[in-house]
Amino acid sequence: MQARIIEASREMVGSSAMYNPEGMMQIGNDFAQLPEVIRNVAAAFQGMTRQVQEGDTPMAPEIVDMVKSLYAGILKAAHSAEDLKPMFENFHADDIRRIRQPRRNEQMWDVDVNRDYYGR
Repeated sequence: MQARIIEASREMVGSSAMYNPEGMMQIGNDFAQLPEVIRNVAAAFQGMTRQVQEGDTPMAPEIVDMVKSLYAGILKAAHSAEDLKPMFENFHADDIRRIRQPRRNEQMWDVDVNRDYYGR
């Protein structure tokens, strides 16, 4: 059976090209999921490598080592991506607080409602 990793990766690219979030909270939530996405990519590399290593293939050990190195690098990227959620929440703390704890009639502060009065 042929690996479908390339098709799955193309599907990810296609999905990201159509990304159209409804609001900033969705973006924050989606960014919070990026570490898992990256870990899934790493797991795909690991799974292929394991199959090649444990199977009866004449794969040069240097190639397996290279893929293991790529796997480690991807895991490092996943670890770095874990900083996205707290960073998002820190930089947008005031906006998030207003979403989670809206003032009475908060919509009165909406940009579209007030656009005719900017700079007055």
